[in-house]
Amino acid sequence: MGENTPNGTAVGQHRVVKRPRPVKSCLECRRRKLKCDRLMPCTQCQKSQRGCRYVADGEAGSLSDTSDAETPDRAPKRNCAPASHEGNLLDAHSQASTALLEDYGLRIERLEQALLEKTTPFTERSGGYRSHRPVASALTMRGLTVKGGSRTRFFGPSSVRVLVNLFDEAKEFMFSGGDSNDILQSFLLVHKIHKAMQEEHRKATAPITVYVDSMTPIHKRMADVLPSKIVCDHLVQLYMDESETLYRVLHTPSFYAQYNQYWEGNQQPDYFLPQLLSILCIGYRFHRAGKGHLQNDREGIHTPTACALVRAWLDSLRGKQLVEFSSLQTEVLALMAQRVLSTQSHEAWQHLGLLVRMAMTMGLHRDPSEFSHKILPFWAEQRRKLWTTILELDIHMSIQCNLPSCIREGDFTCGPPRNLNDDELYPNMIELPESKPIEIDTDSRIQVFAALTLRTRFKVVDLVNRVDNLQDYQQILDIGNELEQALEDIRCVLPQRHLSNMNGARRQLMTKVVLDMNCRRPLLALYRPFALSSTDAPQQIMTGYLKSCMILLSFLEEVNSSTPDHPHIWPMHHFVLKRDIIYASFGVCYYMKQIQSSAVSTREPETPESCARSEPIEVACTTASRSSMLLSLPRLRATVEKVIDTMIKRISEIGTDLKDLVSLTIVFYTYQGETREPKKEVQQALQRIVDAGLQSVHISQENITSMTMMPPTEQVHMVNFQADPTLMTPTEPLSMLTADMQHALWGDFGMWDGEFWNPFISNQTPI
Repeated sequence: MGENTPNGTAVGQHRVVKRPRPVKSCLECRRRKLKCDRLMPCTQCQKSQRGCRYVADGEAGSLSDTSDAETPDRAPKRNCAPASHEGNLLDAHSQASTALLEDYGLRIERLEQALLEKTTPFTERSGGYRSHRPVASALTMRGLTVKGGSRTRFFGPSSVRVLVNLFDEAKEFMFSGGDSNDILQSFLLVHKIHKAMQEEHRKATAPITVYVDSMTPIHKRMADVLPSKIVCDHLVQLYMDESETLYRVLHTPSFYAQYNQYWEGNQQPDYFLPQLLSILCIGYRFHRAGKGHLQNDREGIHTPTACALVRAWLDSLRGKQLVEFSSLQTEVLALMAQRVLSTQSHEAWQHLGLLVRMAMTMGLHRDPSEFSHKILPFWAEQRRKLWTTILELDIHMSIQCNLPSCIREGDFTCGPPRNLNDDELYPNMIELPESKPIEIDTDSRIQVFAALTLRTRFKVVDLVNRVDNLQDYQQILDIGNELEQALEDIRCVLPQRHLSNMNGARRQLMTKVVLDMNCRRPLLALYRPFALSSTDAPQQIMTGYLKSCMILLSFLEEVNSSTPDHPHIWPMHHFVLKRDIIYASFGVCYYMKQIQSSAVSTREPETPESCARSEPIEVACTTASRSSMLLSLPRLRATVEKVIDTMIKRISEIGTDLKDLVSLTIVFYTYQGETREPKKEVQQALQRIVDAGLQSVHISQENITSMTMMPPTEQVHMVNFQADPTLMTPTEPLSMLTADMQHALWGDFGMWDGEFWNPFISNQTPI
């Protein structure tokens, strides 16, 4: 063994191989992967009291494995090559190493090329643009308000608080009070009107304690708050016509059978009254659409009390009652009824998470055909309808709150319901009928068609909440194309027909609007972060966003205002789509601003040549507005102005959203061109809001002006008020006030991020 060491070492110093030395360990140490001291016998074998044997020269296993850098005909390790062959051996080894490195280089190059093609789907070779990472301004993506360091609230790209960041001049106007005492006074009056509306809404939405806190059995209290049968008949029918279309919860014949038996004096299951109360609350809100705040009268139902009683009954359920199908139905109805009262959509989103998990524990997320215990066809179809309703609520609330959905694509296998009428289904049926074509109108048609786009809309919610991780625009464009195709399918499935029957025409319009908004709402949420403030967004996104905004704002133009049903359709439309109308109006104002900036920056009439010298985003907005006469600048202005006028007329329905109306009004009139007087128009618009608000709360301007809203003592002394401190009007113009005095009056972000319009509270700032 020792005589081979010098030569082996010498050769090893010139070779680049994995194991240059011959095998020196004994067979047992090598087999057990132990360190061998190469004695005879070795220490390891002595400890284990086993035979120690080494491999003899020439015996199988005496050579180590060939290195991947060596040639196959390499000389044995133990018997080193003669000196005369050493040069040839080194040359062969060098050539093999070079070939291996070249092979590695080619493999790395192929890998880089594959990765590049994967992340760049639109290349110049395919006739498209070279995709790149989308960039959107953080100010237009998200916000967080902080009060006192511990109370926070998140806002996403669909929030008015975030959208207002797009308009620097309007934002400065709100924060500075317009540098006018008249505008400042209007702001203060609006603030007081808002507080009065909040107080009125708080009283209207407070439950009646005599029913809620009573020790009487819960079902007796529920029966006591029911209105007359005539009123119940009307409200139940309203619920069936307006809500039991997209959101299918009940089997209509079964519910009406229980309903009729109840009024005949027959005992019904425990869940019937809670479901009936929830249905009446939803129907009453549709009935009261356009008629101001909720009222406590026997011609309706006191919604806050009814919701509180239903919630108390649901909270009393225990054990097996929690997995009853009827309990889940009641939970869904209660959530939909509670949305009538709550102005905070985040609360409904939180409760929806509990409801989704309740449905999953009952197995509704899996298709009924997957279970070994056979589910009857009737109940299998009811489970599919209710699960699809929960999915629709999840998507809608997630988009509205700019938060992730509770359910993701792939979390469920439950299929869509069939396009059937409810009277074709009954509990003891053996087999379900064949689904009707989607062109045929049925009780489930709207939900069935909407279910076809569920997975695409879930992708939208996922993308909007991880915009920062997107590598290019391709995913956005692909999903946008899918939604655009769905909108085209709606026009094919629901062709415009002239119907002399008023009910038929109304149902046709409602079906079209519901299905259209089901796809257009996620399309707007998908495009919004990039169409607003992203300088490199593709033209498809810019044009598609403006087009969808204008379609949403123009829905009611198809309705003949002379029809007897128009007074009901008009307020119903604004009640259901109120938030979407506000968001779309801000989007249109943004395009108006960019088009105006493009024209002003060149000091020339708006021409293709002048737009070419503008910023890319200004060019894209101008191009989008020129894609159709319906998107021209005059049409954009007229549409938003009509929205503002409509909201002012219906200010009693706006309620706690009054601040959004004021923000939209200031934004719109701030960007009207150099030939207009924005401050004067803002003042006139604010005065119209004040007049409508005073009429809504039934208070005169003198009385509301005298409402005391005293600021903190340490801030009051910094401003020289008039003799009447309740007027809170400075004796000098705002432009004459010092910085400290303006801070005391407005705060850092007083006009927007303070306690709404209260200029004396400044402890709420955005992050």
